[in-house]
Amino acid sequence: MPLHLLRRLLQRLLQRLLPRHCLLCGQPSGEAELCAPCRSDLPRAPLSCRGCAAPLPATLDAYLATAPGDSLRAPPDGPPCDVVCGRCLRRPLPWDQAIAALVYGFPADRLVCRFKFNRDLAAGVVLARELLDAIRRSGQDLPHAIVPVPLHRTRHFSRTFNQAELLALHLGRELGIPVRSRLLARSRRTAAQSGLDAAARRRNLRGAFRLAAPRERLPPGCHLALVDDVLTTGVTLAECSRTLKRAGAARVSVWVVARAPAP
Repeated sequence: MPLHLLRRLLQRLLQRLLPRHCLLCGQPSGEAELCAPCRSDLPRAPLSCRGCAAPLPATLDAYLATAPGDSLRAPPDGPPCDVVCGRCLRRPLPWDQAIAALVYGFPADRLVCRFKFNRDLAAGVVLARELLDAIRRSGQDLPHAIVPVPLHRTRHFSRTFNQAELLALHLGRELGIPVRSRLLARSRRTAAQSGLDAAARRRNLRGAFRLAAPRERLPPGCHLALVDDVLTTGVTLAECSRTLKRAGAARVSVWVVARAPAP
């Protein structure tokens, strides 16, 4: 028997002998990481801005569902991607479009923290699948390559893994897109962004990213997708986007697991 079939058979046998329990409530969940009620409780992103992925008012969602014409109407299985909020109209972001699978709130925040700080790879699988579903529903063009937001080597050493890279590898495998984990690098070690306001975050990350190979030029028309776990103020993703566009990227998309409420 081929090795991969034997491995799959053993996995199924173990799942029957040792049934999984839900990561959130602890109840039996069959072969899934989450039970059905907890999965339905995940705060999936509603109608959101194409630019910053911030949720838009429910009244707009209701209007678009009945508005004449199809340019802004929500598809039956997902949110539209052609609506831009007032903040993005006034101050366009350095990336071109954004997708967030979830709103950063209970219980999604628990899964993100377990994955990011407790090395809970099962939680990471749940989050990667949610993001994959959101990307497929969006109808947006797929990029030529996926680029995870890099960690500084000292932080990578202390955590033992880069959560953005693991998300990117899952997406790349499922979508058939190459992952450029070594395209971007941190120029210097920075303080943790959590606890800083928007202005302090900008100062903290100014000039913090560079191309790992400084002389590399991206091919003409290159479309890249930046992957991270949470979009809060967008400062990290903005710095990465500027770095990629200076290197020749024609378009940059942002893919995140969760969108925190706009400050």
